[in-house]
Amino acid sequence: MDNLLTNAWTHGRAEDGVARIEVTLDSFGGPYEPAAVLTVDDHGPGVPPDRREDVFQRFHRGPDSPGSGLGLTLVAQQVALHRGRITVRDVERTLPLLHRDWPTSTAGTPPDPARTAPGRASPDG
Repeated sequence: MDNLLTNAWTHGRAEDGVARIEVTLDSFGGPYEPAAVLTVDDHGPGVPPDRREDVFQRFHRGPDSPGSGLGLTLVAQQVALHRGRITVRDVERTLPLLHRDWPTSTAGTPPDPARTAPGRASPDG
């Protein structure tokens, strides 16, 4: 969580320089495959669609990034260890969004957040 929130704080500032970060945790699924969706929504400039997978690569840094380029790599590794997935996407308000979801039990496969987050865009576009 620390690396995810630090990334939003550092790169998710609005044009006025203020960081506005919204964190939500939603549960869904049935009793046999309960799951959770953690969403970190910031007001930064976003990531172009063709560069969204790059932010999870080791040592990938933006032009003005003060970090080492490992923060989101570590986040993605932890999510994968818990059989989840993480994506970067835009929502209707054109705000960047990091979306992480994972099963809360060991049964089944990672859930499809498109069927669970009412009013939000599909994580795949």
